[in-house]
Amino acid sequence: MILKKIVLKNFRNYENEEFVFNEKFNFIYGNNGQGKTNILEGISYTTFAKSFLGSAETDCIKFGETEFFIESEFENDLENKDSIVINYNSDTKSKSIHRNREKVTAFSSEIFGRYPLVFLSPKSLNITYGNPSDRRRFFDILISQTSRLYLDYLKDLAKILKQKNSLLRSYALFKKYTYTELKNLLSSYNEKLTEVSSNIIFKRINFLTEFKTYFERNFSFLLFQNHKGYINYFSDVLGEVNAGEDKFDINFIKEKTENYINDKFEDEIKRAVTLAGPQRDDYIFRLNKTEEENTEEVKVKEAFELKYFASQGEHKTFLVALKLSEYDYLKDKKSTSPVLLLDDVLSELDESRVSKIISHLKDYGQIFLTTTDKNYINNLKEFYKENEISVFNICKGKVVN
Repeated sequence: MILKKIVLKNFRNYENEEFVFNEKFNFIYGNNGQGKTNILEGISYTTFAKSFLGSAETDCIKFGETEFFIESEFENDLENKDSIVINYNSDTKSKSIHRNREKVTAFSSEIFGRYPLVFLSPKSLNITYGNPSDRRRFFDILISQTSRLYLDYLKDLAKILKQKNSLLRSYALFKKYTYTELKNLLSSYNEKLTEVSSNIIFKRINFLTEFKTYFERNFSFLLFQNHKGYINYFSDVLGEVNAGEDKFDINFIKEKTENYINDKFEDEIKRAVTLAGPQRDDYIFRLNKTEEENTEEVKVKEAFELKYFASQGEHKTFLVALKLSEYDYLKDKKSTSPVLLLDDVLSELDESRVSKIISHLKDYGQIFLTTTDKNYINNLKEFYKENEISVFNICKGKVVN
């Protein structure tokens, strides 16, 4: 999949700018605050219908304006073109999306996953440093792009949780039901929650079993030292699961989920909130190291949890391995190369690590890289031909020579 061009109108600091992109490497440089990241943010809107930075639509409108437009053109491996137009109006608080001039009514089924995209930015470190919700969001988006069924499960879960929590709050505040009526209503919701939750947990564990092969390969490539990374799944229902080693069938997970939800029944009524379900689960990132104590003996350290004990460099390495694995996984599952967005990812890395990462990128499809350092172009020229690199110098929302 290739992004041929994009037009940004009243988007961030761009009044009306068209970018025609290289199918291989797009090098975007300039000082901070000039609009480099805004280009990548515009690209993310065409694939996710939202900012990859999590920004609200109103924050993306150029100062003094009331709406923005993003027009993009994709080309697939068969050279078929798709035009995507996104318009957001702050007065009406409405967003419209058109694909090939036809209005998109259901983004998740008509657009989401059609144009695979992987992004890496400083904010991506929330995946390793942040809350469980950051890790769930990363993997939920990844799995959903390759499984429509999983996306439907997530939608069903959100709907059930909204209805169940509303019921619990209503009972706590207004006592609109008798206890017997509440118990019967909750039992109905819990039955649905058990079914959806067990399927989500089952899909996540099976996904990790497959994904670990991609991750281990990329992680070992990035490291100069003898480290090993692990990704496990943690569920209140099952505890910590070693993906690929622990085997659970759907009926076992369903039984354990049902028992756990029933155990939380009284506590949920007291606290007026749902306390059981995969919306509370987490992915555990672990590292271990080997140290040579002498020339004949190697000691393997016990694996430690990344978010508590890893250095900043180890966090970054783990994250880059995650993102490269996301790329490889999507490429295999979608049978097309995703677009890769790299937002200021080379800063604060040593020269050897920069060269190693850039050398690895030549095996990827279309790439967009933003940086404040123009000199990185010299590293690229070692691996790319001149006609495989397009350079964009950004200054105050304009491309300058």
